[in-house]
Amino acid sequence: MKELLDLPDEIILAIINRIQPQFLLFCSLIGTGNNRLERIVLGKSHSLDLTFDYYKSPYEAFMKRFYAHVMPRIHNNIQFLAFNLQHLTDISTFAQENCGGTFPNLTHLKIMMGKKCITTGTTFTLGEL
Repeated sequence: MKELLDLPDEIILAIINRIQPQFLLFCSLIGTGNNRLERIVLGKSHSLDLTFDYYKSPYEAFMKRFYAHVMPRIHNNIQFLAFNLQHLTDISTFAQENCGGTFPNLTHLKIMMGKKCITTGTTFTLGEL
């Protein structure tokens, strides 16, 4: 970790931009006590993409930490939010319980309807184009 902290902010940002899904970055660095890394990560929290398919994946445990420890720190920063329809209940519950039912700076919302089949990994669709 010391070698990472020796890098300039620009290099750390370049590394951070390669981590997908980004919520893993938030879960890993927010709340660690490293003020510099938290400041850099919190600066990126204006756009949140939760469109990965986390059902029955190793991300489920991270999502619990995300809603309990990360969202309370970033919900005021979020301007763009994208998520799969399956996240709607979790996001709505978080908003109701923690920020009066709304994200105060949210200006763009994208809700994805698609969901992957657990056994095949193919995306379900609502119709053909």
